[in-house]
Amino acid sequence: MKKLIYFTLSLMIMSCTSVEPKSVKSTITKNADSKEITFIIDLAVNPDSNEDLNLFAKEITENVINTEDFCLEYGYFVSEDGSQVTLYEKYIDSKSAITHAQNFMSSPYFERFFNLFSINKFIVTGPASDDFKKFTSENGFVIDFRSSAYGFFR
Repeated sequence: MKKLIYFTLSLMIMSCTSVEPKSVKSTITKNADSKEITFIIDLAVNPDSNEDLNLFAKEITENVINTEDFCLEYGYFVSEDGSQVTLYEKYIDSKSAITHAQNFMSSPYFERFFNLFSINKFIVTGPASDDFKKFTSENGFVIDFRSSAYGFFR
């Protein structure tokens, strides 16, 4: 019996191996080397709006998913009290952001959006082109443009 215990213990010790976490090789891209631009839009929910925020966000998000494959991220983030929203959007480049804006402005969502929200602040990060800046200015959007000082993404 004693030999069986020693044998079992030896077998257990010899079979134990350390498992190293797999190292994932990921590509690092400096923000300054990317053409992607991001919208960070701080919105106030209009208290007199007749729009349902959750239904609107669902409908417009599904529309973007189905019609704009150049949109990399799109999401509505709502404060706990439901009075403030951050809209986060990311596009592959300035040209695709202009296309999104044109689609949005010519859609039924445009009027519904401004019935539901007031823009507190509109920030665009990344290398917005002169064409994008001109387009947004000509269409009445007041934007705080910010370029990368330094950073990366994987």
